[in-house]
Amino acid sequence: MSGLKAFDDILLGHMEKKEMAGASYVVARGGETIFENCVGFSDIAAGKKLEFDTIMRLASMTKPLTGAAVMKARELGLLGLGDPVSKYIPEFSSLSVAEFDAGGNITGTHPTDSEIYIRDLLNHTSGIGMSAATQKIFGSAFPGITLADLVPKYASVPLDFEPRTASAYSATMSFDIACRIVEIVSGMEYEAFLKKHILAPLGMCDTAYALSPLQEKRLAVMYHCENGKIVPSRPDQLILSNVTPTFKAGGTQLFSTILDYSRFAAMLCGGGEYGGARILSPESVKLMASSSLPEALRGKGREEWGLSVRVITRKEPPDQALNPGAFGWSGAYETHFFIDPGLSLYAVLFKNVTSGLGAGAVTSREFEREVMNAVESR
Repeated sequence: MSGLKAFDDILLGHMEKKEMAGASYVVARGGETIFENCVGFSDIAAGKKLEFDTIMRLASMTKPLTGAAVMKARELGLLGLGDPVSKYIPEFSSLSVAEFDAGGNITGTHPTDSEIYIRDLLNHTSGIGMSAATQKIFGSAFPGITLADLVPKYASVPLDFEPRTASAYSATMSFDIACRIVEIVSGMEYEAFLKKHILAPLGMCDTAYALSPLQEKRLAVMYHCENGKIVPSRPDQLILSNVTPTFKAGGTQLFSTILDYSRFAAMLCGGGEYGGARILSPESVKLMASSSLPEALRGKGREEWGLSVRVITRKEPPDQALNPGAFGWSGAYETHFFIDPGLSLYAVLFKNVTSGLGAGAVTSREFEREVMNAVESR
């Protein structure tokens, strides 16, 4: 299978500018791969080329897997999207909202007027962000810490806003809470639930929070651009570098390969089914891939939040090349994927760079544009 030449040239250009070490991508339509390629290196010093089975860090592309796990728990009758979080974690029954001055500094707090619902955790309307207080919680993390240890402490952090009155990206906390609820209602450790209901049925054997010694050999070195050079990133430059693999973060931390993640994307593209295995119902996928924001927050942009994914509502080339109804998400290490249900199309991009911008990365938009150009001209 050949690569997408226009995008290959773009990637090579970024490599020449020392902006990235390598990248891989897979594009499929109607269940058939139409473009795929790997360029660059997983380990520059060792001369090790990036391959389709190279293991990468997902960062926020962990979130859609968490969303799928919550939807599976819902299908099993274990929870409802409209359930209050406090039903499962009592600490969330008494929350406060921060009061800010004109400079954005917290000047006080007051009790919330409403509860946080499970739906709010997945569509970024919970009010739980990444404040300085949150950073202190993660700073106090210790080896062996678990969701059960840390998540109740999140209730002590003032919300950025009243639930459902605004939408602001929750980097990991909201999704961690969702994972903890899955643990409580299923009676299973979160990763075990994820493996049983999603990863194993899809054959995603290289997707995990911790790697085996053999898998470690396939793990890509992370890089960033520094003074015009591409250099290896230090461990402390990675997301939640002080948190050990016992903490199954819902918004980051998973490892995977592009082959594994393409199976997940194919499942969503197929309405919840892949390779004869039914993972989610079509209704669950439709809920994930539809705007989930309160009515008052809709219609304010060309994309909105579904449940753990962004949903395209308006096409505005060249910056927004995707069709309305397309959905997907990105990671801070410049991993990216999107699905266009109307075209039976999915596309996945992996990179090993720590200095990326996630959904706002130039490469992500270039990938969307070149894929859509190629598909529309076929």
